[in-house]
Amino acid sequence: MVKPVELKKELSANSQEVLPENLGRHYALLVNDGVTDAYITLGSVAVVNRGIRLNNGGGSYEINATNLYQGTISAISTGTPSLLITEW
Repeated sequence: MVKPVELKKELSANSQEVLPENLGRHYALLVNDGVTDAYITLGSVAVVNRGIRLNNGGGSYEINATNLYQGTISAISTGTPSLLITEW
């Protein structure tokens, strides 16, 4: 059985890598646990108001077998929310 990795990343107004490339990734869930929106980008630098928006208070993005992505994921926000991440 694969053990999931659970992470908490604090976001800021600067783009940061929140998940590195993982060729063994089968699943990932990213949840915005903050009061401001966050934006994630697959494979490049994250920019506010571009990419995939994670609404404040629980907005999420799931990577699974139907949309498997194993590359780098970056995130940014205009506030300082926490991004909760589960990956396996």
